[in-house]
Amino acid sequence: MKTIYLVRHGQTEWNAIQRMQGRWNSDLNEVGRLQAEANGRLLEDFGIETIFSSTLDRARQTTEIIGQYVPAPVTYDERIVEWDCGDWSGHLRADVMERWPEAYAALLADPFHHRGPNCENYPDMCVRARPFVEEVRRMDASSIAIVSHGMIGRVMISLFVGLDEQETLAISQPNDLVFRVTLGPEGRELHHYRGGVGPLAGLAGPDS
Repeated sequence: MKTIYLVRHGQTEWNAIQRMQGRWNSDLNEVGRLQAEANGRLLEDFGIETIFSSTLDRARQTTEIIGQYVPAPVTYDERIVEWDCGDWSGHLRADVMERWPEAYAALLADPFHHRGPNCENYPDMCVRARPFVEEVRRMDASSIAIVSHGMIGRVMISLFVGLDEQETLAISQPNDLVFRVTLGPEGRELHHYRGGVGPLAGLAGPDS
């Protein structure tokens, strides 16, 4: 049996004002640091054997805080960095809607397949994350933590458990939420923790 904890980085300065980050960097704010600490305390008792983290600063900062509670080796992997939001990087979401109205409307109409200007889409992220997911599946470790981001986190969960497009888009992972995916010979179990509280059944939805 293998248990995988998918952790989103804590809240950043840009998260708080809805500035699109993608692969650009923005530091954790005080709320984000507290969220990372809560998740570190949560993971402390789960026997985590190894941690994988996105290479982006906000994930690194979250991983470093979690590492104060979880003395496991860390591997930083570029395959699990966030969605590349291309020309929209660094812009407020409201500005994107105003400056690229047609492209943004197309994204809302088909959020799984549409690519904004120089952006990735979900199939692109699936291609780069799939080899990572398969490597994790084959690892001997039975308790693994992965620190990443909102959109690539959705992709990894969908690859681990075989979700379809609509199920993937229905997942929501706020900055204080951790998913637990348990894979065993009898199937899968899906739970989540919110603010260090849980486990709660299933994957969190858009109202989480």
